[in-house]
Formats: sequence, structure tokens, C-alpha cells
Amino acid sequence: MRHHRQSVKFGRQRSHYKATLKSLVSGLIINKSIHTTKTKAKAASRMADKLITLGKEKTVTNQRRAYAILCDRKLVAALFNEIAPLFKDRLGGYTRVMLTKNRRGDNAQMAILEFVEKPKTSEHEKKAAKKEKKPAPAVVGDGFKPSQKEEKAVPLEPKKEEHKKEEHKKETPQPKKREKPIQRPGFFKKFFGRKGD
Repeated sequence: MRHHRQSVKFGRQRSHYKATLKSLVSGLIINKSIHTTKTKAKAASRMADKLITLGKEKTVTNQRRAYAILCDRKLVAALFNEIAPLFKDRLGGYTRVMLTKNRRGDNAQMAILEFVEKPKTSEHEKKAAKKEKKPAPAVVGDGFKPSQKEEKAVPLEPKKEEHKKEEHKKETPQPKKREKPIQRPGFFKKFFGRKGD
């Protein structure tokens, strides 16, 4: 009797099923959102909720239990240090499954699995990275670099092109002439001789 057994195994063996769930949950921890089928998203959300519950209490035992599922220390560190602290006031429901359109090939119902709350540090880091980027140096006129004295202005691009042409000439090897292969007698000609002999 299968009372209260609601697990879906996706029609695969136990080891393959566990590997699929592990890859889905690790992708969710890395990207904070994944796009997969509805049944896989629901199964992965259950496992992700269990991992976040472990991550809310940072003990060695919980870290080992999380490592037994994820098998990656960087992911365990990200779970305990970045993701789990976001849900310290929440008692459950750490992930959401949003349905999207059906897949074209087999008409499977697709869904987006994501965390209810996302870390804000990633957005700040992106903004800081954009600010740090320096603009390219300005080029005035036809390839001349701006300088204090106009007399010492030197063209940049023509010299580069000359160097490229010289390097191109040096790098391109000339094709070697093919030598004619030596004709050796075949197996039957060796034993039975040639017609001309």
C-alpha cells in the first residue's frame, strides 16, 4: 500500500533521481532561480526548503548534513552564509514555483523555481562594477592622440597597421613542396612478382 507516498521518481533509478535533484538544488543556490519542468521544480523546492531549514542553525552537524546532499563546500558556505540568513524570520515556504508556457517538444508544463527572497548584495556589486569601469581614451581627428602640444601629436593607427603587416608576413609559413611518395610493391606483387618482370 502506497499511503502518504507522494514522491515522484521521474521514471529513473534511485541514483539517477538523487543526482538530478542534487543538480537542480545546486543550480538554484548558485543562480537563485532555475527554469525546469513543473514536477522537477516541486521536487527540488522540497529539498531546497529542507536545506534552508538546516542552514538557519549553523552547526557542524547541519553543515555535514547539507554537504551530504550538495557535495560541494562552496555551495554549503553560500547556503549557510548568504541564503539562510535571509529567511531567519520566516518559518517556511522559502521557494516559489511559477508556471510558464508548455515545452514545444513534448508539451510538458514548464516552471520557474526561485527563492522568495534574494540577496541584495549581488545588485550592489553589479552597480559598483559598472562604476569602476573607466571610459576608453578619447581619440581626436583621424587617429591622432590628443596632447598638450600640437607639434608632437603622433598618429597611432598607421604604425599599428605596419607592425601587423610585418608580423603577418613573418608568421605565415610558406607551403613546402610535396615530394613524390616512394612506390613499394604490395603484398601480392611481392610474392608473385610484377607482370613486367
